[in-house]
Amino acid sequence: MRTPVLVGILLMSLAPVVMAQGVLIAPDDRHPQPFQVKQHLVTVSVRDGVAETNIEQTFVNTADVPLEGEYWFPVPEGAAVTRFTLTIGDRAIQARLLSKEEARRIYENIVRRRRDPALLEFAERNLLHARVFPIPPKGERRIHLRYTETLRREGEVNRYLLPLRAVRAIAKPLGYLRVRVEIATSNPLTNVYCASHPEATVKRDGASRAVIEWSAENIIPERDLQIYYSTSSEKYDLRVLTYRTTGDGYFVLLLAPNGGQKPPAMPKQVVFVFDRTGSMAGDKIKQAKEALTYCVRSLKPEDRFNVILFNEQPQKLFDGLVPVTRENVEKAVREVEALTAQGGTNIADALREALRLFPDGEANALQAIVFLTDGLPTVGETDPQRILNAVNEMNSSRRVRIFSFGVGYDVNVHLLDRLCAQNRGISSYVRPEENLEARVSAFYNAINVPILADLKLFCEGVEAYDIYPRDIPDLFAGDQIVVTGRYRGSGRGALVLEAMSRQQRERIRHVVDFPERAESMDFIPRLWAVRKIGYLIDDLRLRHNQEVIDEIVRLAKEYGVVTEFTSFLIDEDMITAQANEDIVLLRARDSLAVVELSTGAAAVGGSVQAQTLQRQGIFGAAAPPPPGARAGKAGQSQESLALAYTPSAVAERAQQVVRNIGTRTFYQQGRQWVDSRYQRGQQVIAIQAFSEAYFALLRRRPELRQYLSLGDNVLIQLDLVAVQVGAQGKTSLTEAEWGLIEARL
Repeated sequence: MRTPVLVGILLMSLAPVVMAQGVLIAPDDRHPQPFQVKQHLVTVSVRDGVAETNIEQTFVNTADVPLEGEYWFPVPEGAAVTRFTLTIGDRAIQARLLSKEEARRIYENIVRRRRDPALLEFAERNLLHARVFPIPPKGERRIHLRYTETLRREGEVNRYLLPLRAVRAIAKPLGYLRVRVEIATSNPLTNVYCASHPEATVKRDGASRAVIEWSAENIIPERDLQIYYSTSSEKYDLRVLTYRTTGDGYFVLLLAPNGGQKPPAMPKQVVFVFDRTGSMAGDKIKQAKEALTYCVRSLKPEDRFNVILFNEQPQKLFDGLVPVTRENVEKAVREVEALTAQGGTNIADALREALRLFPDGEANALQAIVFLTDGLPTVGETDPQRILNAVNEMNSSRRVRIFSFGVGYDVNVHLLDRLCAQNRGISSYVRPEENLEARVSAFYNAINVPILADLKLFCEGVEAYDIYPRDIPDLFAGDQIVVTGRYRGSGRGALVLEAMSRQQRERIRHVVDFPERAESMDFIPRLWAVRKIGYLIDDLRLRHNQEVIDEIVRLAKEYGVVTEFTSFLIDEDMITAQANEDIVLLRARDSLAVVELSTGAAAVGGSVQAQTLQRQGIFGAAAPPPPGARAGKAGQSQESLALAYTPSAVAERAQQVVRNIGTRTFYQQGRQWVDSRYQRGQQVIAIQAFSEAYFALLRRRPELRQYLSLGDNVLIQLDLVAVQVGAQGKTSLTEAEWGLIEARL
């Protein structure tokens, strides 16, 4: 039996992470991993710069005997530890805080004895510890933890961080995880950005309040939740976050309107293009009519509009764009309510008719088409590329935005995505089981009040390049714009946005310090890479280009972004799979394996797009067996072999051999973890794990702990040399070798 302190520190540190969720462990080694998290509920209240976090975890004892547990929680930096409370049921439990100094005094001896590098990551972390009363077999204990902290201000924004990442070596998938963060500020709340979980929803409630929500089921969390927010009294709040170590830097621009000042909204010119074809019959047409009625009734008095109903031929309700009067709105509602679903789908003529309604030249209004369809083009022009070319030609002088809703599983995703991307709009998809009215009305509410249009970005003082998105979207009330890019040079500069508003041409200038070194926001490089890869994938869909493919491969490997085009990431040196005792190399250089992943998929193409492409027959029911795969044992069908290599199976395997730590990505090659920055031929200094040189390395370069915690066989690229830690290597180094290791460019 180990002491509680040693057990806690050992087991809490079995993960290559900086923070982790709270864990319950059994101090008795005879019952490894007996506890599982059934439910993890988090509610956070942020008032100006102070956050109160409430964590409720329900643990289940999966063993057949009653077990006592030890609860461990990593304390966030800056937390007011004197206000920690820990309760189990209705009983208050005494908790003890272990300081980072205590951990530092004992960790090296434990690492030597256990030869367990996972401990390194938690060597200098404050840990909260409490003993939990015995839990009966299959029984539960609910732990409630509350703490307050003053939030750190990073640059121009406030940051809230919630530990969620699991202790990998003792982790089991948790049943249900839900996080709700409410932010309230004295000054108007402007930018709110969930950097770690872009899929989280952000709901505004007035000028000074926002709610961020995220939930998941049956997962092992890979990322801590990070939220950045800012307040401002200016009409527009522009903030810039930077990251730079060596080489050129990265930046993220956040722009939001001030809800307190309510900048005047631009008038809209909107044409609703509505698919009334036979495939829309039933509940679908009923929901769609209700959604369209809602949109028409939500128009503002200063707007102008029209409605086009189409099947084989488009039918416009008015001769041109008409004002929003009671008579015009009621006429549109009556026509919509009376329509029936029948006929084929002539998308090309419907869009041509809609574009003809907009005048040529610049208008002091936001011009937009809201396009709702459930099918593929079947009448008239049916070639997607020719449809895109025709729309681009007609829209080159008008610059009308096109927003689309694809309904069902048979939508031509490629066409709608490109249609919106090339015309500064957004595509969205609704599954048949979803409520179409709710989805369309929610989206329309988001774009109903435009504030700024035709935004263009300029940089002063340094050179900005590789900026994504290339065409900056319009800014709507209650929304924000996120732009990523790279920069060369350093020093004081500025980012300038020019845009059209209702009143005039706006010029928003923000002074920025572009540093030579800024390492705190390590999420920025991968966010930029995801944006760039998404842009390249869109380009690749238009034309097959080997240079673009090569660049996707390079970025995916360097930044550890597993995209929907997984074949570009998977390398036969990285991934092998076992199938009926046969080793099958997964090669997919010439195939486009579309994969939906839990991280990054939406940013680089969208999970619904991936699902729809599969349904349209790129792979059929399952992915084909990888080229070069050998047949299985006698009696094994090709179909059963192929099922082992569906896109989801390939993605799951890819995630097992890829680790993102900070800004670095490591790939597992055999038993070794290799830094993606390592180049063959680079000078390598080999160090024996757990030797005197190993611990000296940790003292001289303490930031390497997080990488070495991957295991006892790791290759890390430094500025002038690579370091290989493994079973073989030097136990002491010369001063010249230390000079190479400690050198920084």
